[in-house]
Amino acid sequence: MELVDTAADGSGNDALLKHLQAELSPYGKKFLCAFSGGLDSHVLLHAMAKIPSLGLRAIHIHHGLHHDADTWARHCQKICDALKIDLTTIRVNVAFNAGEGTEASARRARYQAIAENIQADEVLLTAHHLQDQSETLLLRLLRGSGSHGLAAMRANTFANGFQQLRPLLSVPKPDLQHYAESENLDWIEDPSNAKTDFDRNYLRHEIMPLLEKRWQQAADNFSRSAALLAEEHECLREQSAIFLAQIQGIDAHSIRLSGLLGYSKAWRAQILRAWTQSLNTPPMPANILQAIEHTVLTAKPDAVAIVQWSGMEISRWRDGLYCKPLQKDMPDEWQRDWDGTSTFTLPDGEHWGFEALHGNPVGIANAIQNNFGGNLLIALRQGGEKILLENREHHSIVKKCLQELGIPPWERTRLPLVFSKSGECLAVGDVLLSARFKAFCENNAVRFSHNV
Repeated sequence: MELVDTAADGSGNDALLKHLQAELSPYGKKFLCAFSGGLDSHVLLHAMAKIPSLGLRAIHIHHGLHHDADTWARHCQKICDALKIDLTTIRVNVAFNAGEGTEASARRARYQAIAENIQADEVLLTAHHLQDQSETLLLRLLRGSGSHGLAAMRANTFANGFQQLRPLLSVPKPDLQHYAESENLDWIEDPSNAKTDFDRNYLRHEIMPLLEKRWQQAADNFSRSAALLAEEHECLREQSAIFLAQIQGIDAHSIRLSGLLGYSKAWRAQILRAWTQSLNTPPMPANILQAIEHTVLTAKPDAVAIVQWSGMEISRWRDGLYCKPLQKDMPDEWQRDWDGTSTFTLPDGEHWGFEALHGNPVGIANAIQNNFGGNLLIALRQGGEKILLENREHHSIVKKCLQELGIPPWERTRLPLVFSKSGECLAVGDVLLSARFKAFCENNAVRFSHNV
């Protein structure tokens, strides 16, 4: 969809306005502009306000990290009132995680707030420019990033549940400065931007001026390299997705180990990255990939090998790799009585109960008393349990049955066991039902299941 062309306003900033129109044209007419009140975002918001027929809102994130934060919020409101643009100001609490700096913590809080306030048909606009791109590329080089990281910032991304555009990514900072001065804009100068103890500020104030003194086109060339790396990474991503599909089963959280081992070490790393990215996990560090190669892939087939990072884990069992969020261990001695009505909740928060096949369960508590001599006992596996299955003369060992069903060890520990008052094992989750318990469920038109 093309936007209406903007007439020349005599300010000498027509080129920037036309550039914005070209960048935004494919993305509709409803935008949410991230507005800090600084020069860059002020230029973006001011220029956007000149483009007719746009649905434009602004959002200001109040981090509360500076004593002037309230003043900045009032300044942003004043600017938006003058431009007749609706502004939403959101206060966030910046929680500092271990190993995460102030910038990263603030960024995480900021994007979470935006995700909670952006409308479904809006596109987020941020004012990152050419010099921001150069700094990002250099920072990631210094951190040892691969092609994905060195592609730096993309002009168009989808993350955190919304689309984000950076329409000024190819625009040099001096052009924004010229626009702001010629339009007599009043912007906020955050004093922390001058502190070189932050890595990005150190690059901005100390390193980039030296590089540009020798190589005047340094920022342009860095941006070009990032764009080329982005193209190459996209090719890698597409091919990795093809390889991943060939070794992935119905469950997206598992892949065949034998299939993965059919690829070279370099391709295995790409496939594992593609797999975890498809599951929206935190980025997988290089040391985790090395641990997978050296411990998980080389473990014995009957062993359970695990690596963990950022609240996630990858486990090997038999011919499968499984990726899932970290879960707390279940307490060994947990148990409770249950009369069959309502549901019960396991320590991990999962709900279990009887689900009626037709309407609502009626008289289930009385049926349990009549059939099993009292309330049922719900417990977790201790080991050594046996169950009498349908069409079998002798009891079967629960552990062996679960192994035969191909249920991974970590899932077995989270299945509730149902016992009668006399101690008879009636069910193991909804995967093993004793002959007696199965007949009870059929006679009462119910199903024992989770998340009822």
